[in-house]
Amino acid sequence: MFTFRGKSRHFKYFILPVACIALLAVSGCATKIKVNMLQPAQYHEASLTKAIAVLPFSGPGGREFAAEIEGVLAGIGIDDKQYFTLVDRASVDKSISEMKFSQSGLVDSRTAVKLGKMIGAQGIYTGIVTQNNYQDSSYFAKRQTCTRYEQRQDKKGRTYEGACLHWRTYTVQCTKRVANFAVSPKLVDVTTGRIIYSRNLSATKDSSGCEDTSPAESEMILLDKAKNQVKQEFRRDVAPYYVTREIRLMDSTDGIESKEAIDKLKRGMEYADKGRMDSACELWGEARNLASKSYALLYNLGVCAESRGDLDAALSLYRQSDKILGKPNDDISQALSRVGEAIKNRSKLKEALGRK
Repeated sequence: MFTFRGKSRHFKYFILPVACIALLAVSGCATKIKVNMLQPAQYHEASLTKAIAVLPFSGPGGREFAAEIEGVLAGIGIDDKQYFTLVDRASVDKSISEMKFSQSGLVDSRTAVKLGKMIGAQGIYTGIVTQNNYQDSSYFAKRQTCTRYEQRQDKKGRTYEGACLHWRTYTVQCTKRVANFAVSPKLVDVTTGRIIYSRNLSATKDSSGCEDTSPAESEMILLDKAKNQVKQEFRRDVAPYYVTREIRLMDSTDGIESKEAIDKLKRGMEYADKGRMDSACELWGEARNLASKSYALLYNLGVCAESRGDLDAALSLYRQSDKILGKPNDDISQALSRVGEAIKNRSKLKEALGRK
């Protein structure tokens, strides 16, 4: 693993090994890298509410799941800093006890506002677990077993079993287990009482097993898997998150007449293949001075700029590469789209992270 450090810490490189096989021999073997890129939360307004408290959810297992949601929020970190500030659980429980709220009253927006002001929270998460169960259904599967084999002898007179002469068909009992989990979390703004985030999140996991094989996964394991899927979706909803983009580099020598520039392009690809993007970018920069009409060098330098977080420079380099090539190219098109999206997201991320 290799982390490329530049103007931004939001882009991390992981070299993806690429193997050449016979079917790809004609087109060559392109080096690919993976870049972790920070994305704004799906619900931007929710991501701006940093001082929060989580009230016990209602519904089956609601109190326990609220504690898990609290753990998700507490565990979110960006740039090695905790993203949310959570009100201490003991303070929340004490205030709930003092105000003598009922479990059903905790999902009421007015109640959440009143409690939030008492404990010093900007936002209060409440919610209802609407599904937290599993169902088993039985079915039968057919099996076959050989009851009589053809008897054969080898050259030394030893007997061995040959082809099957008679098959017996039978059935075995099996179980399919389906776990369902659904929850409706919402975030209430303490200042205005307005609900700034509300969603219905659900997941279903299933497993099957038969009496002659491994059994179906336990209901607890399946429910945990369903809950984890819901928590992952919730996490992307309310805070910035990383996605991994795979970027292919270019090794075309079109437009390069200088042998020195060609050598630098190839050496740069070798460094990139080994996770040494710092050296690769330096070599491509030197090669560009010798071959300014190479779309591959401009594209690769665009990748370098994008990895540093210099999105404007990356966009300019990708556009130059596109213009020189003079025809559509999937890698360049994806790069233009990817950087364009990142530029649109830039203001949201700056606001969420409190940057100027």
